[in-house]
Amino acid sequence: MMFAMFLALLLCALPAAAAPGFKTAPKVSPNPNTSAPLAAIVRFVAGEAVSTAIDVSGGGRKWRASFGAERDPAQGLPVLGLRPGVRYQLRVSIRNAAGATAAAPAPLAFTAPALPAEPDFPPVAPRVSEAGQVEPGITILSVRRQGGAGGGAGGAGRRPGAAPAESEFATGYGLLLGLDAAGEVVWYYRTNKRISDFKRLRNGNLVYLTADNRAVEIDALGNVRGEWYAKGRPEGSSEALPVDTLTFHHAVEEASNGNLIVLGSEIRQIENYYTSETDPAAPRARQKVKGDEIVEFRRDGEVVWRWRALDHLDPFRLGYLTFNQYWVVRGFPDTRDWSHGNGLYYDAESGAVLLSLRQQSAILKLARPSGKIEWILGEPGGWPAKLRPLLLQPEGAIRWFWHQHGPSLTPHGSVLVFDNNINQARPFEPPAPPAKSFTRAVEYRIDPARKTVREVWASEEPGPDSVYTFAMGDVDWLPRTGNILVCYGASVRREDVVKGARRARPWPVVREFTHTSPPRLLYEVVLAREEEEAPGVQWVIFGGERLSGFLPGVPD
Repeated sequence: MMFAMFLALLLCALPAAAAPGFKTAPKVSPNPNTSAPLAAIVRFVAGEAVSTAIDVSGGGRKWRASFGAERDPAQGLPVLGLRPGVRYQLRVSIRNAAGATAAAPAPLAFTAPALPAEPDFPPVAPRVSEAGQVEPGITILSVRRQGGAGGGAGGAGRRPGAAPAESEFATGYGLLLGLDAAGEVVWYYRTNKRISDFKRLRNGNLVYLTADNRAVEIDALGNVRGEWYAKGRPEGSSEALPVDTLTFHHAVEEASNGNLIVLGSEIRQIENYYTSETDPAAPRARQKVKGDEIVEFRRDGEVVWRWRALDHLDPFRLGYLTFNQYWVVRGFPDTRDWSHGNGLYYDAESGAVLLSLRQQSAILKLARPSGKIEWILGEPGGWPAKLRPLLLQPEGAIRWFWHQHGPSLTPHGSVLVFDNNINQARPFEPPAPPAKSFTRAVEYRIDPARKTVREVWASEEPGPDSVYTFAMGDVDWLPRTGNILVCYGASVRREDVVKGARRARPWPVVREFTHTSPPRLLYEVVLAREEEEAPGVQWVIFGGERLSGFLPGVPD
């Protein structure tokens, strides 16, 4: 007792730790990188190394952004997660190594900029959000625009007889859009080239692919931290690092070693190839056939692993849309779109890769580095004899996917697939009309030892809220809740198709479902205006992710 009193008196006699001071008062300014405008930068000079807290309030929301002593406030501290047009109050406080604190004498005020209007920004219409039930995090969507004054592929301005090309209105617009749990915009990144896939890297940054065959790494403030390009691209060389392939398209992943894995492509001349997907008696000819390849490359651009579909699969296994203009309008004249790879999933546990081939209506699991095909998931018709043992055999009632996108693995080892469900046949069987189709997400449980597959979950059945998604789309397992996030790409309302509407309304939508049977809809945001029957601009969702902690200091 006496010792405790003595210790207390001794501590009281010691001088208190000196409070840290501000050499310059905090100031706030807009993010100097205008590609990511929903951010502010706070700067000040402290008299010593300090950690900083910025308490943000506005629009009925409050949160604290915290920064360690390793962050120099004179270099700028980001305030992210701002809703457009909202006036915020920022209160700055600091703490030194001794634990003493000080607060800036006056709060800062900052008003986030308003959103651009169409056609520079899509309408965002939150429709469903069940607070406390949805997966925490920010939903990042890769958004595209079509139509408008620029027209479609091969539109105005093309020379007579010239190869068709995509419009600058479409390809010159790229948007990554961040939505919070209420479906409100809290972040976006705007660039001058259309974006396809993106992924969050282990360092917290994003990497995305562009229409001009580049891979670009950015941080949350939109600053470019790395850039690579496909060496054989039609656009020619770039100041970025070259990678030995013809294209970067559709999918990018990061391996556990930090390498990037992308979908590339090659062209081979094939004799006696089909010239029609509707007439089996059509004359054959020598054709330029585009095949996908998977390319793994280091950060210095050196390719360390490659897998080519034309080395392993049968180019004469034909799928619908082989003779479309996909590669022609992208700078490869007279090229047949045989495989149309549109999705990769890297399994960090095994190092294996899932590959989605749209025209083949098939998903392959590939071992790395051997490149061995472990199994093939999909409709079993038309495969050559050497590959038939790799086909997964259905158990129970099953509906095969058609022209699918976005395969991924769940923690249980099952496979999620975005089933566009178009055509529902291969040449030369007649395709199903759109009115007989509907889009869904579907889950398959696979037994790799027995080579069997069972359908175990689906997001929906045909109904008034169904959509028909001709192209694009994505599906992901959400780790905290076990919910399923589904992004419907180039979509229209299915009821418009069934009713034979003269022009179906574009209806790109993102939904979150419970992983239950039947599933329950928890979250829905539509990038369309309900009142517009035939808007001049059509918006498309290429794909999306729910990212926890992507915006530093912003609560999920």
